[in-house]
Amino acid sequence: MKVALVHRRFTTHGGTERYLVGFARWLVAEGHDVHVLCNEVRADLQGEPGIVFEHLPMLRPAKLLSLWAAASSALGRASYDAVMGFGRTPGHQLFRAGGGSHVAALRRTNPIRRWISPEDWVEMAMDRAAVRSARVCIANSALGARGLVEDYGAARVEVVYNGVDLRRFRPDPRVRAELRAELGVTGPVALFLGTGFHRKGLDTAIAALPLGWTLWVAGKDRPWKAPACVRFLGPWADPERLLQAADVMILPTRYDPFANACLEALASGIPALTTPDNGAAEVLPAPWMVASDAAGFRDGLLRAEAEGGSLRDACRATAERFTTNASYTRAFALLQEASR
Repeated sequence: MKVALVHRRFTTHGGTERYLVGFARWLVAEGHDVHVLCNEVRADLQGEPGIVFEHLPMLRPAKLLSLWAAASSALGRASYDAVMGFGRTPGHQLFRAGGGSHVAALRRTNPIRRWISPEDWVEMAMDRAAVRSARVCIANSALGARGLVEDYGAARVEVVYNGVDLRRFRPDPRVRAELRAELGVTGPVALFLGTGFHRKGLDTAIAALPLGWTLWVAGKDRPWKAPACVRFLGPWADPERLLQAADVMILPTRYDPFANACLEALASGIPALTTPDNGAAEVLPAPWMVASDAAGFRDGLLRAEAEGGSLRDACRATAERFTTNASYTRAFALLQEASR
């Protein structure tokens, strides 16, 4: 099958991007002819075996609109058996809306907002057009699916949960001991993993931290004032090591269709604490892992500390239900159906 995958970037930085790279590799392994239409390919991925890259030009200042036009032109010139989109471009038979609804994101991250930027209006319009032009949409949670239907009028949305790399993300006592010694911690550690500190709820994570705990913050954003117990680690190339060394992952996000980091934490044998506004909450194994305010998150941290290592097997068992192979297999079945 000759398959076209369309997105702005081919890289592993970002949840949608990691899914795209993994799905492309899976398709190649299954024997399909894979074409990736994108503007940017990370240098070390340009020689990916079995993948044909087709460049989509982007012009300043209207980068998103120019990408839209370039994708439309490229798809019109070539013939593919199936087309799957991952971003704000048109003409897909199957569209995976990994970011959910931009309308929902604005509503939840700043509910009192009165002015929406021109860029936000453009993104909402492009999201709506991409959703409505697709025969089938994929959401990575029921939360994300509701947004696509309510905000954009999607005709058909199927929920396909993310998968996790169980070989990369796994408990490792050796890494735990080495990294904790390297970073100089002895007490309980909560890990905040994500870029965009306001939307991800870093203020709530800091307010929830019990006495004697350390909070590691891995990601990038503007400078953030915090007490000494908060360690800003910056972007971290191998988050699996941080998850293996931490005791809990905390993500009080204001909106996230499905934060991959939650499954990665479970696969690493530690609980993930998050909010009901994260689609990943739909798969967490313990009710107390979902909270709405600092007090609830503090209670979750203390309960995780009290239960300790007894949680490791339960967390890992939950993650093992969500494999990348299962996610890709279901997505491909929907792509085949949408292309008929």
